Amino acid sequence: MTLRQLELFVAVVETGSFSRGAETIHLTQSTVSQHISTLEAEVGTRLLDRDRNGAILTAGGQVFLRHARRILAERDLLLQSLAAFKGLAEVRLTIGASNIPANHLIPAVLRRLRQRYPGIALTMQSGDSREILAKLLAAEIELAVVGSRNADPQLLFTPLAKDLLVLVVGPQHRWWQREEIALEELRDGCFVMRESGSGSELALQNELQRVGVDRQTLTVAARLGSNEAVCRTVASGFGCAFVSQRSVQRELAAGELSQVTVAGMRVKRQFWLAALRGRTPSPAVSAVVDLLLESYADEQA
Repeated sequence: MTLRQLELFVAVVETGSFSRGAETIHLTQSTVSQHISTLEAEVGTRLLDRDRNGAILTAGGQVFLRHARRILAERDLLLQSLAAFKGLAEVRLTIGASNIPANHLIPAVLRRLRQRYPGIALTMQSGDSREILAKLLAAEIELAVVGSRNADPQLLFTPLAKDLLVLVVGPQHRWWQREEIALEELRDGCFVMRESGSGSELALQNELQRVGVDRQTLTVAARLGSNEAVCRTVASGFGCAFVSQRSVQRELAAGELSQVTVAGMRVKRQFWLAALRGRTPSPAVSAVVDLLLESYADEQA
């Protein structure tokens, strides 16, 4: 099989059809179908089911896709390594980041990245920590910046920066004028939270367990997909929320939100750089990692 055939296969999978996959790589549908059939004959199993709705991965196709992406990623690594001899010129790097890193940590270093490595064109995908780590394992991205880590032996985590989650309320909330509330009062709150799987929720659960508060006794009125949506909802007068202190500086200064201390509680978490264990990082990945670690060196102690 050839790298071109692997590219064709991935294009069909990602577009969901032979025709759209063919358009993506500027070939005819019949040519793409022929290449996929050749692949299937070589590996001795059907990779895609064809129907009127498009192309659907078989169980064997899912295994093939995972390895095909990794092979193509290694091809990209080879090209990037050669580009290193030209000063990282014209290198495209795809990374992933969970909500807070995507909106606060990485944007803060982009100007320095451009100044130091003008040849790196950065593409960033975002999602919750669980989604981003899944993309890393599938070789869809080369580096992840996330708010939680797991025990997967394929992943290598490096601490990047610290974070603090704070309780915020809007002007219409009964806690607006309060500087501090007792732990027991949390049960009277109406909480807006991020989706399950976010690093912020995992950090909050761990702290609640530490201080002896049953998570199930808290009323969760809404779950939203981003930190920004949570903050806007609370500022509008609905509920309260634990959010990253990094993300609400402007709202606190403008008086749109108020921070309330919970006696005996301090919700801390760590942001992590994640990479595939045992994989040699590309020059572009190494450059971005070095810049991020340098930028947040004061928060790694």
